[in-house]
This record gives sequence, C-alpha cells and structure tokens, in this order.
Amino acid sequence: MKVEITGRHVVIKPAIRNYVMKRLRKFSKFVGDDASFHVIIDVEKERHVAEILCKSRMLDLAGKGETGDMYASIVRAVEKIERQAIKNKTRLIETKRQRAKNRSVEQKGGLVRPKSSRRLPQPALICEQEEIQRTLDVEEAAAELEKSEEGFLVFRNLQSGSMNVLYRRKNGSFGLIQE
Repeated sequence: MKVEITGRHVVIKPAIRNYVMKRLRKFSKFVGDDASFHVIIDVEKERHVAEILCKSRMLDLAGKGETGDMYASIVRAVEKIERQAIKNKTRLIETKRQRAKNRSVEQKGGLVRPKSSRRLPQPALICEQEEIQRTLDVEEAAAELEKSEEGFLVFRNLQSGSMNVLYRRKNGSFGLIQE
C-alpha cells in the first residue's frame, strides 16, 4: 500500500502522517495491497479540508471531509471512501453469487426467472400421517381429541356424512369446521 500525503498551506507533521496511516491501514482488506492513496490536506483560515484519492486495480475511490478540525476532516474523508469500498465489495459479492446461482440452475436444466417474478418458497411438509377414516359423532370426536395430544382431529360426521375437522383453540375450547 502506497500513501502519498500532500499539504497545501500547511506543513505535514509526523503526528498527522501517523494518524492518516493508521486510518488507511484497514483498506487493505477492501482494495488489496496494490492500492495507492493520495491524501491532500488543505488549510484556509478556519476551514480544514482532507481529500483522499484511492487508486487500485479494481476500483477508484474519492472522499472529501471539511470541518474546523484537521483530524475530524480526515475521519470524514476516510468514512466516505470506506462506505464506497464496502458498497463496491458487496456489489461484487452479490454479482458473483448471482452468476454462480444462474450457472447451477442452468446446469440442472431449469429456467432462470427474473427476480421480480420469483415466487416465495413453498412450505415444506414435515410430517404426514395416514389415518383410517372414522365415522364419529361430534361429542365422541371431542372426547377423543380431549384425550389426545394432537391439535386437531379429522373425521366423518355420523349425522351428515360429511368430512369435519375438530380443532383445539388456544383458550382450551374446541372449534368445528364442517364441509
């Protein structure tokens, strides 16, 4: 990582140089070690301006901070280019993921739908029980559901001959759904 610091109307002291180097150290994970930074520090009356330009093989970043304090201006400029670097990195990652997903779907022989027309995933069936259809009276079904741990009971109604569902409500009472 190459860092060049230029001072306009100000002498660059070792404290400022060390502060800039400390703040720029974290960018190696975003832009790599081949990046070069040009930091321009300018002072005019009460206005302190720090401008940081970053050039690397992958991207170019620029950030400018302007406050009444030199260190705060440096922090603002670094935060701006950090946001740009994070945004670019997440964009690259998402692009790679999308390409890999499209490739895997193409290999499986499926069609790739645009994001806007994709459906929500269907809920998976966790447990399936095959039960013998019973013909019961509603009172008998309620007694049987009360004994069991299940939340509902499907049965054929003795009086009407239609399929019914008897279910346990949160307050402990029973509800009946008739066909």
